[in-house]
Amino acid sequence: MIVGANGTGKSSIVCAICLGLAGKTAILGRGDKVGLYVKRGCPKGFIEIELYKKSGNVVINREIHVENNQTLWMLNGRHCNQKTVEEEVKALRIQVSNLCQFLPQEKVGEFAKMSKIELLEATEKSVGPPEMYQYHCELKDFRNKERQLESAVKEKASFLEKAKQRNERNKHDVNRYYEKKRHMDVIELLEKKKPWVEYETTLKEHASVKKEREDAKNQLIALKQAQAPMLNKIQEIDNRLKPTEAQIKAKTVAIKEASLKCKQKQDQLDRKHKEIDDIKQTLRLKQMEEEDHQKRISNTRRTIEDLKAELAKVGDQPDVTPRINVVNIELRRIQEERAKIEGDKGDLRREKDNLFAESKMLERKLNDMNNMMNAKEEKLRGRHRDTYTALQWLRKNRHLFEGNVHEPMMLVINVKDHRFAKYVENHISFHDLRAFVFQRKDDMEKFMTEVRDKMNLKVNSISAPEESCSKRPPSRNIESLRRFGFFTYLREMFDAPDEVMSYLCHQYKVHDVPVGKEQTKAMIKTVIEEPYLRVFYTTDERYTVKRSFYSNKISTSNSAVHASQYLTITVDAEEKGQQEQKMKACAVQLQQIDEQMKALQKEAAVLDRRDNELLAEKKHLCELKGKKRQLEQKISTKQDSLRQMEQSAIDLTKIEEDTNVKIAAVNSQKVAIVSALMAQMKVWIKNLLMSAMIAVAFSKLPDTLDEIEAMLNEERSRAECFTSLSETVVDEYNRREQEIKHLEKELEAKTNALNTYRQNITEVAKERWLNPLKQLVEQINDKFSDFFRSMQCAGEVDLHSENEDEYDKYGIRIRVKFHSSTQLHELTAYHQSGGERSVSTMLYLMALQELNRCPFRVVDEINQGMDPINERRVFDIVVRTACKQTVSQYFFITPKLLQNLQYAEEMTILCVHNGAYMLPPNQWDEKAFIKRYTKRKSRQGSGGQK
Repeated sequence: MIVGANGTGKSSIVCAICLGLAGKTAILGRGDKVGLYVKRGCPKGFIEIELYKKSGNVVINREIHVENNQTLWMLNGRHCNQKTVEEEVKALRIQVSNLCQFLPQEKVGEFAKMSKIELLEATEKSVGPPEMYQYHCELKDFRNKERQLESAVKEKASFLEKAKQRNERNKHDVNRYYEKKRHMDVIELLEKKKPWVEYETTLKEHASVKKEREDAKNQLIALKQAQAPMLNKIQEIDNRLKPTEAQIKAKTVAIKEASLKCKQKQDQLDRKHKEIDDIKQTLRLKQMEEEDHQKRISNTRRTIEDLKAELAKVGDQPDVTPRINVVNIELRRIQEERAKIEGDKGDLRREKDNLFAESKMLERKLNDMNNMMNAKEEKLRGRHRDTYTALQWLRKNRHLFEGNVHEPMMLVINVKDHRFAKYVENHISFHDLRAFVFQRKDDMEKFMTEVRDKMNLKVNSISAPEESCSKRPPSRNIESLRRFGFFTYLREMFDAPDEVMSYLCHQYKVHDVPVGKEQTKAMIKTVIEEPYLRVFYTTDERYTVKRSFYSNKISTSNSAVHASQYLTITVDAEEKGQQEQKMKACAVQLQQIDEQMKALQKEAAVLDRRDNELLAEKKHLCELKGKKRQLEQKISTKQDSLRQMEQSAIDLTKIEEDTNVKIAAVNSQKVAIVSALMAQMKVWIKNLLMSAMIAVAFSKLPDTLDEIEAMLNEERSRAECFTSLSETVVDEYNRREQEIKHLEKELEAKTNALNTYRQNITEVAKERWLNPLKQLVEQINDKFSDFFRSMQCAGEVDLHSENEDEYDKYGIRIRVKFHSSTQLHELTAYHQSGGERSVSTMLYLMALQELNRCPFRVVDEINQGMDPINERRVFDIVVRTACKQTVSQYFFITPKLLQNLQYAEEMTILCVHNGAYMLPPNQWDEKAFIKRYTKRKSRQGSGGQK
């Protein structure tokens, strides 16, 4: 146990242990450079640590140089590098970065802030077997690989399902394609059979004609017999006309040639039909044209008669010229008034455009300011999402609260100059920067019930002092400090709402913390001696000055001022308010202009209506004045048109005669063509070669032309119903079917691999990591619960995981209860008080003590904030647990002790005395000190420990 008043140097021992064992400065939470840990005014510092080891102790030396923050290392008297020291420390299972082993003063609050996952990892490293944390890391890697396999399987399954769905959708189109193809095949067969049926029909007709010919021949024979006298004459003529064999062959060739020209003759005949139709159509058009011509002549004659009748009715009209002059004068007046209104409207439009441009400029400025506020909110969401979620809830439910409620400080604090942001941000903890500030305590309790208890959000809230401290004056006027380079107090560097500023003045004394320049740093020794300065800032450092209660000796600590992360974004609230007021003024002026424009528009509408009335009246007067002249002119014009139409009449009789002549000429040509066609249609070509299949197919089709035509029309109609179909649909369907089969094989292989991988992971996890971990946590829980029961409280530790297979989500959950009326609550940085968190932290560390595999453990000022009852109980537990023979060495550092505590023989108590009035070590007499103490106790009537 290391005991000593504040400022005597107890924590220097903790810092020396950390830095001497190659720990990082970030572990200590003080200065970020090792040179800052050397006593001020000294160029270098020394650390020597001796570690017990059965095979021979290990001595580590570290020499720190302030000027360049360099270090010289020695291990067992030999120079070495830092990595060698780190390997030696690791081999001895020393973990100064593990809060379960090494808990410095500035990190006590961090323990309760550790997540369940972080606490599990720290516990594994501290008290678990050497391979436990390694197995855990491997399992997390295995789980990541398992997720990758799961993702691959899911992706493959999804792709397969989509392919099946696509093919299922296309299957209907494929079936329709094949159905259409069947109709097209039937159409093809029908079109092939049609000429065959035509041939058969023609062949039958030919046979019938041939039979008629035979009948005619028989009749001819009968007639020949009946007319005997003529037979000889006929025979003579037949003999003369009987062709030779060569002539017969020539005739056959001529018939074949004629048969080939049948189609040509038929085409000529069709063209002649068309020519006659065209001639007749031309005649009909001429007839219609003449009919229309006669109608126009008749209509024109009627119009002339109507105009003459109207002209006869128009008598002498009074002179309307004076009235027209009056109307013209009124129209000019209206035009002048409209011009004036348009001028006024133009002026208003220009004014509106200027105001609109100004409004847009103001809107851009406000948007820029709002974007800067949004940037602040984005930083808050990135750093602490729970606070951001609570902020969104507050904005929707602000009506639930009676007093003022301010959003997190980092959003409402506005630094006047971005260069000042680092001072304000270093002075106020992030815990408070993200805190909501309430004017009333009942509003704060209502808020925390909603967001913390119901929504389970980790947020921080603050109730402002009942009496405002925002205007509290500083202890000294800034003018009296300018000689030291101080130019302002922190409060003057930023603006904030009254409740927020009141809290910061009360809690952080921002009204009494001066900020200096390089001049301040140059004369720092003089500045430190000023009696009223407790905390102040130079250009890049923060200084804290303490005076010993016993010796009035001054001790100082300083730390670097880190760059600002949140408050550099500045928005001038006053300027923003001014811009918003200007925006409102612009809106009012724009509204007024719109109203004026509407009034002018109404005046213009009245003038327009009057203008239209006058124009209509003027038009009527002008029409009256020139109506007779107009009627006479119209009659003359219509009579000229009538004469022209009568002269251009068409002679239909002559046109009809010409048409009949043309038709007769064409008919003569048709007779010649028909004669030639009939002569050439005596021979038919039969030899149609049909395959055996097309004969079988034809047998299933109709045998008449009418039935074939009907079936052709039906099949074509059905085929036309299948639009937008092509062979690519079938090809795509077949290709995807093959792809689906391939995907199914791949999915089956990947699924089998995933199941095998899962089985192997589960077996390894349970056998090598999970079961030993559960046993370890149960041991910790037994100790932790016993400690809490001994304090008439309740506490438990368990291994928490929402999913047994998510190895990176496992964590240790600590739940505690300090009052009989409450339930067990998880240990967090928000739910319990500072003293309760300290008790819980200490008892958890003591629960690890007997299981600890590390050679020693350090806890610095853990009893700060505990009430006397809990402090005494915790001290007794620490003594009982840490003084067992089987546990590791334990460093307990405290600035104060309660009276009449129970100590043990196994304890070593180091009293740290440091100050200007201390005796030199060679003059210190321990026996004389105890003797004086005993005498004083005797005089007071009470005894003391010896």
